[in-house]
Amino acid sequence: MFCFEDLCFRAEKVKFEAPPEKIEIVTENAVAICVKPRYATDWRVLLQALFYAYHWKGPAKNRNISALMFLTQRAQIREALEASAAGSTEAICAALGPPEELDRIDMPRGEAHYPKGRWDPWKMTVFALDLVT
Repeated sequence: MFCFEDLCFRAEKVKFEAPPEKIEIVTENAVAICVKPRYATDWRVLLQALFYAYHWKGPAKNRNISALMFLTQRAQIREALEASAAGSTEAICAALGPPEELDRIDMPRGEAHYPKGRWDPWKMTVFALDLVT
């Protein structure tokens, strides 16, 4: 976990013995998602999606769903949910929020995982701007 000012970010690789049918993470003042590893090729992509969902509080009513929408750049919730790790034996679970909130989140836990791959910061930004215009 690393922190900057009042927010902390955590990303972990999780292995499930049996694929969960559903992954529901309840947060009050944080954003958290568990996605299939192919959607988390770079930790900065995860952080950007969580950050946009945390500060924008949209486009979905649920911030966690919004983070999936930003991550996948899909305007339809159903399409964005394809990134969810539900039904998979592996996941990358990430959370962003105040440090005390991250300590309270009940979500799957594993080993710290901060992959470094390709990241285009403008790709998600253009998607976000298209949603508001």
